Amino acid sequence: MSTQPEQGPPHEFQISFRHSVILKTLIAFSLVIFFNLLSMLAGMYLAESIRGDAEAINKAGSLRMQSYRLALAINVGPDSQQDANTIQDYIEEFGQTIHARSLVQAVLNQEGLKHSYSQIVNRWQNLMRPLLEQKPPQKRAYSHEVPLFVKKLDDFVHELQLASERKLSYIRGLQISALFITILLALFVILNSHTRLVVPLLKIIAHAKHIGKGNLDQKVDISSKINDKNELGLLAQTLDMMAVELSGLYASLEHKVDSKTLELKKSNDSLKLLFNTAKSLYKTADDPIPALADLLPPIKRTLLCESVVLCLFNLNEKETRKAHTVLTTRQHKKPPYCQYPDCTDCPALESGSGSDCVYSFPLTAEGTCFGYLQVETREAHKLDEYQHQLLTTLADFFAVALNLNTLGQKQARIALMEERAVIARELHDSLAQALSYQKIQLALLKKQLTSGQDEAVLLATFSDLQAGLSAAYRQLRELLSTFRLKLDQPGLAASIDATIKEFSRHTPVKILFDSQIKHCPLTPNEELHSLQIIREALSNVIKHANANTCRISLQQDPGGAVHLLVEDDGIGIDLSNNRSGHYGLSILQERSQSLGGQLDITALHPGTRIHVHFTPQYIFNQTGRVT
Repeated sequence: MSTQPEQGPPHEFQISFRHSVILKTLIAFSLVIFFNLLSMLAGMYLAESIRGDAEAINKAGSLRMQSYRLALAINVGPDSQQDANTIQDYIEEFGQTIHARSLVQAVLNQEGLKHSYSQIVNRWQNLMRPLLEQKPPQKRAYSHEVPLFVKKLDDFVHELQLASERKLSYIRGLQISALFITILLALFVILNSHTRLVVPLLKIIAHAKHIGKGNLDQKVDISSKINDKNELGLLAQTLDMMAVELSGLYASLEHKVDSKTLELKKSNDSLKLLFNTAKSLYKTADDPIPALADLLPPIKRTLLCESVVLCLFNLNEKETRKAHTVLTTRQHKKPPYCQYPDCTDCPALESGSGSDCVYSFPLTAEGTCFGYLQVETREAHKLDEYQHQLLTTLADFFAVALNLNTLGQKQARIALMEERAVIARELHDSLAQALSYQKIQLALLKKQLTSGQDEAVLLATFSDLQAGLSAAYRQLRELLSTFRLKLDQPGLAASIDATIKEFSRHTPVKILFDSQIKHCPLTPNEELHSLQIIREALSNVIKHANANTCRISLQQDPGGAVHLLVEDDGIGIDLSNNRSGHYGLSILQERSQSLGGQLDITALHPGTRIHVHFTPQYIFNQTGRVT
């Protein structure tokens, strides 16, 4: 719906001063305003007289509460001592309230109120305050005077209310008189305005409603009800001109709204695609390529393009640009320009710009290019700016997902190699050395047999060989137990509890555990080594200590260091004896060093204490230090 504006300049009205609606209305309302102004001034004078009455009543009422509060403060209880400073603060606050400016203003020029106020002030200053300020305060006398003083305050508050109500009655009478005269003047103005203003204005309003409903073709009928020489005539003509201009504006706004709606839809589709992409890639735990393949069709639907292709490079052949995977929306068919697997001369890889309506966006993260996201548009159709930004963001999402997957695989390989190195070191430091020693013992036995040594020498060598094999077998079992150890329970304390239950099933030794660690986030490596230290120490106690009780303690000092203590009441240990039977102590020393900590072994009477203390990694992270 649109209406072309009329040609030629609009008719200009000459407003007659004698017929001016504004002038007549101004005169009528000036009379009303003048009378109301007189009544308002009189009301303001009376209202000023009651200014502060409410505050004065509140202040006077608060004096009752403060009187009781002072009585309570000096009579707290027979066994408690009220702070003298607090009582003095209450007295000062009472004095400030009773001499408040609002109370003084309220009793001014009112002899009855002034006399009552003076009595209350004198009673406070000459009787009640001295009772409070005596050392000690006169509790009984003050408590006796409080009800009488509060009665005086009640009477004073009542007098204030009566005085304020009298002033309000004067204001009420003045307002009723002013209202009656104003109604008479208003009736005259209304009757005169109805014929000269309301009726013509209703006609103009009806026309304005037609315009509001979109009917811009009608015009105001200027007849005898609308004087064309006053402001209403000018308003009617202005409405006609406005209807013509609105018709053109509506057409322009409809076009702009359609354009903005299309832009908002595109933005919404883009945000939805980005959200679904991030959600899908976040949920992908292992290989992200299947998730990337599922995201290509939504990209095609959102961009309304011909096809979307994802080309992934082989990172082992960066220089030759060899692709290992090509994903496409062309029903598993590669695009005609694709030269898979050789991407060196691919016509689409041209700085991200379109080549034969093909646009490429590199998948780059941390300096590594994982491939390209390519979009083929319809003929003679170029990507918009928002589409370029959307595809660049999607390419970044894809690159981050591929980079995280590559880093995860790298970390898994490193963890595997580290675990193999740990196993090799454990075998070399324990079992391999024990077997090497037994090889030497076996060669010695063979030499003794050849040289014809006596039976006692052969039996001694054979006993050493048998003891070594037993020790090697025990070391093998301990290593197997270590390698099979799992942290199934959440937290170190829970894992130690499970270990204690496991050992208690095979030994009569009473094992006690006390954990004082709370909110200490140990790394899995720290938990594993700590648990292995506890297990090795328990094993030594059960096998060698001949103890009745073993106590395990887990603590953390204020500096953040973790302390592992294992104490028993057994036969003790001879630390000066360095026999091979102390292999368990060497394992404890190695575990402590792996934690970056220290091992202390103390002989008790009776028993032995094993103390390992180390600083957790999270403490180093907090302080900025490096382990």
